[in-house]
Parts: sequence; C-alpha cells; structure tokens
Amino acid sequence: MSTAILTSLLEYLTGALTPDNKQWLADHLYQQVREEESLTPYTMEEIDNMLHEAEEDYVAGRYKTNDEVFGHKNALTL
Repeated sequence: MSTAILTSLLEYLTGALTPDNKQWLADHLYQQVREEESLTPYTMEEIDNMLHEAEEDYVAGRYKTNDEVFGHKNALTL
C-alpha cells in the first residue's frame, strides 16, 4: 500500500474517530502486529514432511471427500 493511501486513511480516521475509538483501534492494531511478529514460517523440511504425511494418508484412504467436508452431498439449492 502506498504512503499516500496510508496518509489519507490516517487523516480520515483522525478526523472521524473519537479518542476512545482511536485508542481501541490502536490497541487492536498493536496486538495484531505482535501476534504476526511471533509467527515463524515453516522450513522447507517441515513442509516436505507435511506433504509426505498427507500423501501417505491419501494412499491409505485416510481422507474425506469434498462433499463430506463441506456437506454438499444431497444438498438442495433453491
């Protein structure tokens, strides 16, 4: 997102929100940033292991169909 867009958004929010709303928004944005910073990406080894396990599950028949997962089987659309 460009700086101009963010600046416009900040100016809008500054003028539109009450001090309590600004504090609420700031608290929630700060918390979200902290949570995102605490996430660590998977390594390629971890991804390879997950794929290997998924492939083994598929071959062994340990999976659900799309209909089973989303309940589309015998569903009527009106």
